[in-house]
Amino acid sequence: MKAKVEVQKLLIDLNAIDQNIRKIDHQKKNHPQLMKITELTARLPSIEASIVENDSQISETKKELSRAEVDVENIAKRVVKDNERLDSGETSAKDLTQIQHEIGTLKRKQKELEEVEISILEKIEDLEHKKSGMQEILTQVKDEISQLNTLIKNDFSKANSEISVFTTERNEVVSKIDEALIELYEKIRLEHGIGAGIFSHGTCSSCQIQISPAEISKINAIDPEEIIRCENCRCILVRN
Repeated sequence: MKAKVEVQKLLIDLNAIDQNIRKIDHQKKNHPQLMKITELTARLPSIEASIVENDSQISETKKELSRAEVDVENIAKRVVKDNERLDSGETSAKDLTQIQHEIGTLKRKQKELEEVEISILEKIEDLEHKKSGMQEILTQVKDEISQLNTLIKNDFSKANSEISVFTTERNEVVSKIDEALIELYEKIRLEHGIGAGIFSHGTCSSCQIQISPAEISKINAIDPEEIIRCENCRCILVRN
């Protein structure tokens, strides 16, 4: 394949544009905040599950409190009835002693249950406090994800604007190059990442490999308009 020397040199301009676009695409795909968002997002299910579990514990503990309150209320009613029997004056001495003993037992039991109530209330308070802390963490994580997404969106917008400018420049350069040469360049670029490099002082600018003396002599003897390729990286060599 042959192409005018000035057309071949346009491949270097095209390659520079493509490498700039490739660099920006790489920066987008490897944006430092993308990994951070992935890490933060991965935390959300665990935090949310902990909140659900905590809510379940609060619900069960409140049921436990309700049962304790009922027990205390029932004992209090029994104490009232026993006191009414004592106050009636119709109780025998034997029954009086038994009732007084029962009242004492009930009051001790009532006190124990009231202490249980206090303990349950403290447990509920601790669980509510824990829930508040987890919800605060959840909000912070979601806010940070939102902020990072906004940052990435802005960075991507700038990157896409740069790519748009380079794409316009690329189209202008491509329009000046023979279609067959562009097809070869694109095929090489897709296979090897770089489509063209400068051949200068016996070195390929693409792979930075010193070309063998025998190959250099062969290249120098070839018609300048003949398309040549690097024996190492296979890109199109544009003679300087």
